[in-house]
Amino acid sequence: MKQFLMILTLLCTAGMASGQNKAASSVVIPDSLQVLDKDPNFTTYTAAAFNQCWAAYPGAQLVDVRSAEEYAKDHIASAQNIDVKKDSFLALADSLLDKSKPVAVYCKGGVRSRIAAKQLLAKGFMVYNLQDGYDGWLRYWNEQ
Repeated sequence: MKQFLMILTLLCTAGMASGQNKAASSVVIPDSLQVLDKDPNFTTYTAAAFNQCWAAYPGAQLVDVRSAEEYAKDHIASAQNIDVKKDSFLALADSLLDKSKPVAVYCKGGVRSRIAAKQLLAKGFMVYNLQDGYDGWLRYWNEQ
């Protein structure tokens, strides 16, 4: 059940209120939960903000940008693994992801996913980032 809720809330974030996709959902995340990134073109959300959304966006794409080894140990169900540190990152993203659908990215702690978000944004993707990455996500769900 916990894993289902984690998946559902992450998917709905991709369709939430954003300048990129306002029509996708009528759910609004309180400003107190939303983390504003220095880059105005993509939004970084806290794990708590992910949990505020219950209306899933069916076309959302979830990408774990950690290494294959990290991904193999544990990851959010339904996430695709595209390692941002690989030279082939953008080529793989272009071949595996649909630019017409939002992409939510995460890593271990939030640093690599910001790098990935900026690169994907430059390639024309609608991008959302999970603050504090997988570690923050686990901390949040373990406290629930």
